[in-house]
Amino acid sequence: MNDYFTSPTAIFFYFLVAGSTLVYFILLFDKKNRQKLSKILVEAQGTQPMLMKKAAEHKMRALKAAVNDRRFDHSQVEKQLDKLVADYDKGLISLPDYCHSLNHLIAMTA
Repeated sequence: MNDYFTSPTAIFFYFLVAGSTLVYFILLFDKKNRQKLSKILVEAQGTQPMLMKKAAEHKMRALKAAVNDRRFDHSQVEKQLDKLVADYDKGLISLPDYCHSLNHLIAMTA
């Protein structure tokens, strides 16, 4: 009986059962995480990209600093910036278009 539990065949079956159990739990864990991830992606589908929003805020600060610089006349840029911000706040412009327009205004102040 003692030889039965120490034989190479028995050891192989022990590892087979333990490995199969481990693979089962890994697949179960993976399935739960995929369900959580898909739920998060569905909830986050309507939100704007965070990095693009941060970039737009950074561009706004740079534009405001350039407009407030009194060495140059940036009245045209200031008018366009006010209109652009108002349109974005009303939801008339998408975030990528808003960033592109801010890039254009930054190029005008450079």
